[in-house]
Amino acid sequence: MPIKTVETWLHLTTQKNQQVMRNVARLWDIGEKAQSAQDILDGLHPWGECKDLYFHNFIAHVLLILGILILIFGWMIHAYIAFPLTLLGSMLCLFLAYLIYEPRAPIEEVIQFLEQRMLTLKYGLQFNRVPSFLPQHSQAILVMSKLKQSFPLFSKGNATNEITQYIATTWEFENKKYPVLLFHYYYINELPISQLNKDQNKIKGIRKDQWGAFVFGTSRLGFAASNQRHSFFEPYTQKWSTSDILVNENLKIFGHDQNQLARHISPMMTLKLSDFFQNYSGEVVFHFAEDMLCYMGDQNLLKHRQNVEKIRDVSQLRGHLRTLCMPEYERFQQHMLNLIS
Repeated sequence: MPIKTVETWLHLTTQKNQQVMRNVARLWDIGEKAQSAQDILDGLHPWGECKDLYFHNFIAHVLLILGILILIFGWMIHAYIAFPLTLLGSMLCLFLAYLIYEPRAPIEEVIQFLEQRMLTLKYGLQFNRVPSFLPQHSQAILVMSKLKQSFPLFSKGNATNEITQYIATTWEFENKKYPVLLFHYYYINELPISQLNKDQNKIKGIRKDQWGAFVFGTSRLGFAASNQRHSFFEPYTQKWSTSDILVNENLKIFGHDQNQLARHISPMMTLKLSDFFQNYSGEVVFHFAEDMLCYMGDQNLLKHRQNVEKIRDVSQLRGHLRTLCMPEYERFQQHMLNLIS
């Protein structure tokens, strides 16, 4: 391959990759300045001539393959040519490939940032924030710890119990606002596994992921409902049976005071609970002393992206962001509002 041709390719590749980096910087700027989801979409069209969102690494790949081939060939003919010479040539090619190769990480980072901005602006979500009426910033960890202690759902694992992500938002329904804190929770149970040699035991960790929400501004009903368990955690240990046999088979209701259960578990509430748990598998706890509830279940309420092809230009990115949504979250919001209203 003539040296002049290589120089031309290298120059063109460098120019194209520089343009891609300018595209990435422009995307960051659009996301940071956007005041609405439509602002982001409008910023992506029209774009200009170069819409590429991938780096041109052809020469880097050629140098990588060439370096490997030189190394193999040098080993095969080491009786005729000193192997250190071919090794040096191979290392030089590999080093040049490393220098000019551009990883895709900056592109993936800006795409994830724009996805998060779209969801923030579209649904009013605030990632890694707690509702505004609760303490913010450095005290957020303490707030999350207090919320976990308020409900008996966060000690399911004997090894680990962690909330890895939380998102604040506000729901408005019938002229009332409900601050909401969505979360992703996981726990790990460690179980011993007996070996043939009984003096040695292995520990196997079993991880379980669940998703849920704290909803504030609800009534202090003081009961828990579940379609997953036949007994519940303290202080919701007193079981309640409704007059509907079918509901009793599929849904278990628990409280800490029978009189309070008798006041709050009306036929209407029973019907709402039954409708809610026809769509969800998990538990919901109405706090007995504070105006809040906690739901936790197996459905991924935060899921918003699946089987997305690698985005290679701005047009594809715009189409992806335009259709970006959280169907499980939308569905959960509607069913939860039906339950608490």
